[in-house]
Amino acid sequence: MKLKYFFPAVLLLMFFFLVSCKKKKIDPIDESAAATIGNVTALSINSGKSRVKLSWKQPAASANVSIAKYRVFWNNNTDSLELPAPAPTENVTTIINNLTEGNYSFFVYAYNNKGNKSQGTSVSGQVYGDKYEASLVNRPVDQVAHTATNGAAIISWKNAAAGAVHTEVTFTDSQGANHKVNVLPTTASTTLTAYKTGSAFSFRTAYLPQTSAIDTFHTAYSTMVVNLAGQVEEDKYASMINLEADGPGDTYGLINRILGGTAYEVPDCGHPVPHITEEFENGLNKNVFAFFAHVALDDDRCGATDRQRTEIKTYGSSPSAGKAFNGDEMIFKWKFKLDAAFQSSSGFTHIHQIKAGDGTNEDSPLITITPRYGSPDKLEIIHTGNTDATTLGKVKIVDLAPFKGNWIEATEKIKFGTHGTYELVLKKVSDGSVLLSYAISDMDLWRTAATFCRPKWGIYRSLSNAVRLRDEKVLFADFAIGKK
Repeated sequence: MKLKYFFPAVLLLMFFFLVSCKKKKIDPIDESAAATIGNVTALSINSGKSRVKLSWKQPAASANVSIAKYRVFWNNNTDSLELPAPAPTENVTTIINNLTEGNYSFFVYAYNNKGNKSQGTSVSGQVYGDKYEASLVNRPVDQVAHTATNGAAIISWKNAAAGAVHTEVTFTDSQGANHKVNVLPTTASTTLTAYKTGSAFSFRTAYLPQTSAIDTFHTAYSTMVVNLAGQVEEDKYASMINLEADGPGDTYGLINRILGGTAYEVPDCGHPVPHITEEFENGLNKNVFAFFAHVALDDDRCGATDRQRTEIKTYGSSPSAGKAFNGDEMIFKWKFKLDAAFQSSSGFTHIHQIKAGDGTNEDSPLITITPRYGSPDKLEIIHTGNTDATTLGKVKIVDLAPFKGNWIEATEKIKFGTHGTYELVLKKVSDGSVLLSYAISDMDLWRTAATFCRPKWGIYRSLSNAVRLRDEKVLFADFAIGKK
């Protein structure tokens, strides 16, 4: 009977022995060794554009521990990076790329060759990107003067915003040589030697979001033209922004570089073709901008379907030289050409507007130039004041026929304010004949709570009577924005 119970007992003991041995064999964690792995020290973070740099000192070496690797975790441990340990005396540095803009916490663990890890060390920091860069503003220009005696252009600067490290200025001198000058935030004026009268200079401001940041961010370029003061009235404007077509390709990029930010409003999202392009125009013997509106395919930027919009503008992200502040005197010049068979909407077909950039009633334009269907078709200049009492309505109406098929030069002069002044002259480029002239010395040209006003150009038309419309191409050229 004893043997009967002896062998099963032996077999049971052997089973538990084998199982316990197997578990010990597959478990590589040595708890006593883990306790001896120290944390990394001096962990620091440097912010960048869609990336960060992490740096730390390795745990002190000991006889029992050899650090084999490090692992960095972020996004609640859903993302990680592994890197081998360098020589024990070296510090560790790594770059983590492809991060979206926002705040992050990073946790760093040291591992020995058995897989044991330290308790971990953490650090938090900010990742910057396109949103931050879009919020940056170019250093504003106070005024620009050209000195006839030595041919120098002198830029007087307003104060730079916090975080600016320098403003990069590029220009071409009278001999055709290209120059680039970096202007420190503390510099009040910059002299561009041997400046070519009537030529343009461009500038953009560089920023560091933090003094320890590893990447520099830049504003969009602003461009100004400098002329000799006193030659003609237009030359008296201290700053000029010029937008000219330079040939097919990257039209949207050109518009944004000159006007700042994203300065176009197009229905490309719903009808995926470029709605503003560049082409050579024999009438002006130069490249011009072509603005398109397609009756059956376009809407208002994939939003409202009762209208169509293809426009360019200045706005909040534009340089200050392209925006009108209360009391500013500005000039807007451009050329445009309506097709000889151009068809106006009976609702509205705006080709130019002056609007508030913000504040109360910002959606209502102060000034509108609109061709309108009728018998015959008309070109209307419309004023909308801040209130009904200050609204003048249609201040000028002329026949549209002389404008069709001809290049027209527009010169618009405005002093902005509740008692502003306004002047508009439209003339044929071919012979200089004036087709429309209007001026007024007291006009409400401001909006309650507005901080700035801005111009818009393009095709913005109603589809209320679409059956009588056709696909249109309106040409524009030689945009200029000047401020005294």
